[in-house]
Amino acid sequence: MIKKCVWIGVVIIFVATLNAWAELPVIAPERWVEVSGEITQESAHRIVKSLLDLDAKPDPSPIGIRISSPGGSLFAVIAICDVMKNLKHEVITVGIGQIVSGGALVLSSGTKRYISKHSMVMLHQPSLAIRDWEPSFSEFQEFSETLIKIENQMYSVLAENTGKTVAEIKAEFRKEKWFTAEEAIANGLADELLESAR
Repeated sequence: MIKKCVWIGVVIIFVATLNAWAELPVIAPERWVEVSGEITQESAHRIVKSLLDLDAKPDPSPIGIRISSPGGSLFAVIAICDVMKNLKHEVITVGIGQIVSGGALVLSSGTKRYISKHSMVMLHQPSLAIRDWEPSFSEFQEFSETLIKIENQMYSVLAENTGKTVAEIKAEFRKEKWFTAEEAIANGLADELLESAR
């Protein structure tokens, strides 16, 4: 009798493990928006327009966003996140492959957030590349103050999406940090492992 109970317990644990994989809600193909490649002002404009057009339709089903991106302009990313948070429809985000920097912010901003098992997520402080710029001290100081403001906006979005404090987020991402799919879920960047990316 004891052996039988142990075997039943093993079966229950195995089934529970299988159920840790989530299946996406049914979303029509035309209700998906792709966030792929570098996120620029131009691509953000296209993404925002697509989201607003879908949100204006009477269809009550969720809007899906697939993300596989190395990140990009933080201004563009924040614009996408702000629009996502203000849509009437539920927004399902799905991270597949590389979800880096701004891509991770978009993933974490969904109403329900899925990630494929072998995806990798990376977050870091905002970075910049300046070419052929010789600012005066006051110009550089003003530019630095602007960078701090946009950095704080990024931390604010992550804090809201993960349930952590801004101070915790700041301390965590002082340097580049990579997460497996399971670690991304544990850190509040996603909710469930993805069973299929239909």
